Amino acid sequence: MNPTKIETKQTYLDDGYCLKRSLIPLDVISAARARVLEMIEEQPDWASRSWQVVAPAYKQNSKGQPFPIGIQRPALSEAVFEAVAHHPQLIAAAAELLGGEVELFTDQIGIKHGFITEAQGGCSYYHQDSHYWKIEPNRGVNCWIPLDDVDVDAIALGIKPGTQKGWELQTHESYYDDPVWGKITEEGFKAFKRHRIPRQDIDFSDEIIFPMQAGEGLFFTNYTWHRSEPNRSGETKMFYAIAYQLKDEARR
Repeated sequence: MNPTKIETKQTYLDDGYCLKRSLIPLDVISAARARVLEMIEEQPDWASRSWQVVAPAYKQNSKGQPFPIGIQRPALSEAVFEAVAHHPQLIAAAAELLGGEVELFTDQIGIKHGFITEAQGGCSYYHQDSHYWKIEPNRGVNCWIPLDDVDVDAIALGIKPGTQKGWELQTHESYYDDPVWGKITEEGFKAFKRHRIPRQDIDFSDEIIFPMQAGEGLFFTNYTWHRSEPNRSGETKMFYAIAYQLKDEARR
């Protein structure tokens, strides 16, 4: 595919995705990644709902804490993450794609640990984010930003172009990740049940896998089918997923 074609707004409107090169400066990305590495070994005292972790019985860090695999709403807690989630270039790109003033909907950091050797390898399966998030069609946009260079077998994102057309949610089935991850509650560890489009309903022949460099941004709609590659690199890989929505006129 012509590299310049995938960077246009028209591609986003037609195919449900758009790749923006050099979206976030590398010094901002590096600072965020370095802070995540610190938090892997010593989790700050944030709200417990912020942390999604690998089952403690599977592996723990040197402090006896479960390894984080997802960090929810980090931009609310530390400026180093706010610098990514509220970066002017990110906001400008989201506003351009949605055609109006935007506001942050949610943000999360994903950590695909190099020590995971299970067959699933930390991948995610094809799904639509609006199965989880209830944003009206064409009012929200997601941006997936790798904090490391990514490629096939190293957590790169896969997209099924055009799957946003008609703004229809597909039937999803539930599953547990391998290794299992979830959250720590007062009752102990609680595994997360996640959701995916059944494999038999997917034609993989037209999917696009996006090798990306740290700081680039892959934008897609809430209805675009997407998945992530497993992590076979042996190295820990991270990404920052950030969602914006059109600003509510009533709250301006």
